[in-house]
Formats: sequence, structure tokens, C-alpha cells
Amino acid sequence: MRTPSLMRGFVLAGMTIAAAGLAGCGTGVAPVDSKPAMIGAAAFQGIVMGGQQPVAGVALQLYQAGTTGYGSKATAIGSTFQTTSAGNFSVPSYTCAAGSEIYLVGIGGQPIAATMTSPAVTNNNLALMVGLGVCGGADLHTFINVNELTTVASVWALAPFMTGFANIGSPASNTTGLANAFAVINELVNTSTGTLPGPTLPMGATLPIYSINSLADILEQCINSGGGVAGDGSGCGDLFNLAPNATGAPYPTDSITAIMNIAQSPGRNVANLNKLRSPNPVFGPSYDVNHGPNDWTLAITYTGGGLSAPTSIAADAAGSVWVTNSGNASVTKLDYSGTAISTASGFTAGFGTPSAVAIDGGGNAWITDSKNNTVTQLNPTGSGAKTYSGNGLTAPGSLAIDGSGNIWVANTGSNTVSAFTSGGSVLSNSPYSGAGTNAPVGVAITPK
Repeated sequence: MRTPSLMRGFVLAGMTIAAAGLAGCGTGVAPVDSKPAMIGAAAFQGIVMGGQQPVAGVALQLYQAGTTGYGSKATAIGSTFQTTSAGNFSVPSYTCAAGSEIYLVGIGGQPIAATMTSPAVTNNNLALMVGLGVCGGADLHTFINVNELTTVASVWALAPFMTGFANIGSPASNTTGLANAFAVINELVNTSTGTLPGPTLPMGATLPIYSINSLADILEQCINSGGGVAGDGSGCGDLFNLAPNATGAPYPTDSITAIMNIAQSPGRNVANLNKLRSPNPVFGPSYDVNHGPNDWTLAITYTGGGLSAPTSIAADAAGSVWVTNSGNASVTKLDYSGTAISTASGFTAGFGTPSAVAIDGGGNAWITDSKNNTVTQLNPTGSGAKTYSGNGLTAPGSLAIDGSGNIWVANTGSNTVSAFTSGGSVLSNSPYSGAGTNAPVGVAITPK
């Protein structure tokens, strides 16, 4: 028997979406009338690894994500510093803007230590990163492992917010989405150990382990090389040649940009990219080099919260996901991390067959019930049910909410469209029919 589940995709049509994708949804508005306070953040240490070996001489830079738009310029925090011959680094205490998102990038370095070759191999195209989370927050561990897995996890979570490693940010209207995206990194990977899964992965959730490890193996072939340019046959050159930007040019010149391009166009050159991996891959389990995935979309699969034969989904401004369940006549709510807010039975509220859900401006969920011929409003906690009937509701199958908060419902059973105010009152002349309306199954609202 298959367990009912919900899948969150991290890159879909260039957007971060939660639950059928929701890594970075959210519309929280940050105050813009004053500059955020600067706070002190604790020192930490770490190591940079290329596969299973340390990388010496990597130039590291802390960044604070931008706040002026998607892919806006990030702010460098402090000066650059380098890894030792053993790949270790130490970051002294620093200051950052309260509430800002912090990440660490490493550029260049020697993946093969000077004691192993003479002269040492320097890879100027090497670029690795790790998202650290909110300034001064709990996710900022005292030890950080920067490797291919942390890079893949960070880039896939942040891809909708980035145009390069120094350009990661969001507009003030979507700071919640950016924060959610950084939080996803700690579900995918443990940034302290550089291994899968992350410490905040909810119980019952499943990672796409094979895809993440395979992407890390693809990246490793560039990291542990002498670098190169697109098409020159080198480890980096082969990667760059198969990972141009969305328009086909230019080709990347660093490994973070290459992996970002793959994340933003996950269906391109999939088989050939998979073949770039070593016959003896470093990270596993992973795909066979000749039998890879259909695309490089990454998704976390969630269970719990009453999920049972889910039929419809909607996300609120905080990034929480609401799902109607035909299997147990309930509604499930998961927070942005996939943790169940609803109980194991979901929110029931007397549902017969909940068929669709939409969220209004106050965070309330509106649910159509095709069996009971009703529309029910639940408050953000899943309680306080208000159920409305009549007004032509007959086998309602879809609904949408307009800018005034009015609820519009397509009635498959009566060839009509019903409309309610946000308070549940019937709009004038509702239900509406004619104009060829016949067994309507969907409804959408124009911007004006």
C-alpha cells in the first residue's frame, strides 16, 4: 500500500514552489522605512572538501543576501580569508543585519595538496557554497563543512533567488520566501557534517537521495581538477559546456554558476550530464552513469497531517500548504518545512468530499465540498469552521478568490458559477449561468 504523500519541488518553471513546490513561497512584507539593526554573530570554524579530500588555499567570503529584488547584489561581510593546507578555515565574530540571510562562498584553491604534487594544482574555476541561515540564528553551527553536497542543496533551494553566487536576494515583499528557501537547505543537508539528510527534515519525509548524490558527483569532477573552459575536454570544461544559461549562452566559468544553470533548467542535457560522473562516484547511493533521472528537479516527499488521496492544494503567505483529502474527508495543513500542523486525521469540519481549496488575504482557507454541496471557511489554525450552502452550489469542483475577497465557485452539477462575499453573503444575481457554461470544472480571476 502506498502512503499518501505530498511532494515539494524546488525548481519549477524558474520558481521556488512549495508542495508541488514550495521552497520559497511567501509574501511577508519587510519594513522599509529604516535600516535593520546590526547584530554581532559568533565565530565559527569549518573545512572545504572536494569529494573526500580537503581543498587548500580556497578564498572564502561571507555574504548577506540582497534585499532589493530577485537576484539582487549580496553584501560581502568582512574580508576574504583562506583555507589552510588541510582545508580548514576559521571565521572570527562578525556583524550582520538582524533578520538577514547569510551564506558562505569558496572560490579557487588547490584540490590536490602541495604535498601530493609539485607544483600544486590550482583550480581557478572551483566554486562551492553553503547557505547558513538567518543572521545570528540557530542554524549557524560552530563548525561548517563546505562541499559538493552543501553546494547542491544550497543552489537548488536558492535558485529562484539567485543569478550568481554574489547575487542572491529577494524584494522586500518576499523576505518570507527567501527565509523559507534558506530553511530548506537544512532539510536537505547537514551543514555541519556535509552529509545527507539535514537535521530539520520532518519525520516521514523522504529526500531524492539518488539525484542529490549524482549532482554532487557531477560537480566533484570539476572541483577535483585543474579547471578549464567550456568544450576543452577537462572536468570543468565538460560541465560548463553542458550547463549554459537558460538562453544557451554564455557558458559558465565557475562551478556554482554551472550548477545554478542546471537547477534553473533541470530538463536540459540530463543524460550527458549524468555521464560526467566518475565510474567510481564519491557520493552514494547514486544513479548509474548510463541510467540517470528524467530531469534534475529535486523534491522532498512529505507524509502525515491526514494526507489521504489528496485532490487540491493551495499555499498561504507564510508558505504553509493546505491540501484537500478525498480519502478521509479532511484538509491537511503543513508548514513551510513540511511539518504537519493538522492532526493525523486532518481538519474534518464535517466534510463529505472536499474537492478544492483557496486561501484569502487573511490566511483563511476556503474549501468546496462536492458531496455536501457546500463551501466551508477555516481560520488559519484550521478551526472556526463556517459552512455555506445554497446559492446554486451543486457538486462544486473549483474556487478562486478575487482582490475584494469574494469567493467564486464553479458548480459542475448545475452548470453555474456561485459567488459569495468574504462574509458568506450571496453576491447580487448569483449564481451565474449562460454564455455556454456547461459542467464547469475550473475558475480563475483576472488581475483587474
